[in-house]
Amino acid sequence: MKLPSIYFLCLCTLLAACSQPGDRPVTPGTTPTAAPEHWGKLEARATFAAVGDILMHGDVKKSAAEAARQGWGNGGHDALWAGVKDEISSVDWAFANLETPIAPVNNLGSKAFMFNADPAVLQSLADTGFDMVSFANNHVYDQGRAGFLETLGELGKSPLDFIGAGNSCAEARQAKIRDLGGIKVAFIGASQVFNSLFNKGVNEPCVFVYERKAALEAIAAARAAGAEAVIFSLHWGVEYETAPQQTMIDEAHVLMEGGVDVLLGHHPHVLQPVEAYETRDGRIAAVIYSLGNFISNQSRFYRTGLSQDAVGDPRDGAILRFDLLRKDYGKGVKRVEIANLSAQPLWTENNWAERQRGHSKETIIRVIPNDTRIAQLREQLKSVTDPAQELRLRKQLETYQLRHKRATSILGDGWVYKP
Repeated sequence: MKLPSIYFLCLCTLLAACSQPGDRPVTPGTTPTAAPEHWGKLEARATFAAVGDILMHGDVKKSAAEAARQGWGNGGHDALWAGVKDEISSVDWAFANLETPIAPVNNLGSKAFMFNADPAVLQSLADTGFDMVSFANNHVYDQGRAGFLETLGELGKSPLDFIGAGNSCAEARQAKIRDLGGIKVAFIGASQVFNSLFNKGVNEPCVFVYERKAALEAIAAARAAGAEAVIFSLHWGVEYETAPQQTMIDEAHVLMEGGVDVLLGHHPHVLQPVEAYETRDGRIAAVIYSLGNFISNQSRFYRTGLSQDAVGDPRDGAILRFDLLRKDYGKGVKRVEIANLSAQPLWTENNWAERQRGHSKETIIRVIPNDTRIAQLREQLKSVTDPAQELRLRKQLETYQLRHKRATSILGDGWVYKP
């Protein structure tokens, strides 16, 4: 129906009056004058990366020693994790689980299930970009109590921060609060499992033996001391199981309800899933039940296609990546939130089979991000002309693609990092 012109004029005037700048399409190059009120204003950001177990097996140390003769720094240890240096050094804070004493003087020797490593490991980790390690795990007393004390001294001299152990049990349990990107973040470390335990009195040097009550008290104390976020490292679980036990899930939920924002699990030596969890107070917390191994000599016998997929699981690891953001929602409401949570699968290259066949005399053990190596191999295949070389590259690509798929199936497809 055609409206009288006076009605049409009134209608146009009314629509113009109701229209606001934010309702109009924004053309390229045009910036709205203000964000909608319900969007939080970003005040601060900190970026994080965490990896799992550092297991200094004999061949891992041999690989470092041989790399040192080729000019690699820090006793050759730099070569072991050079493949992840870009990822680790690019964040504000990077973490690893130090699953070995550092006791060159009180050295009882190394053998199966009994570790020791050179102090150069600590400097190498720092030079790679790591900021903190946990020294709360089942191998802290591998070199006896004297070796434990020596390790505390070596950690104290190194550039690395550490959690989970200290000069008293209170110090071992106490959070370390650090200002990262303008956000106060607390770090706590503990272990549920031990091969041997030589803790003495509460006022003596000590490792944090996990107890729920003590953990919740440490978390609450960190919050009371001004921590805006809490990251908790926990050595726990069943070795070589790729799924957490229900008791672990329940405990993780208790810790997150108690104030933990990110829970970093390790000890199973294989990956376990990532979970996001909404607490009763409305926070979104996260847990990776196991980060897997960062470096080791485990599963050196694994053969792609010949071995069952699970045989290679101890050579899979991950970098858990996430950001912490502080946002101002107005009216006095400010929150620190997790963002950009993902897990980047890693693979430990190990040339044990080539050495057994006499094709190599050098021991090569290296940690490599799957996506990085896949991209490199695809690029190399574009120009390769030698059939034997092409076959070798394609078999390597097959391994990395299979392990990436395997890691994704364990971590959860929605959490796997995509470069």
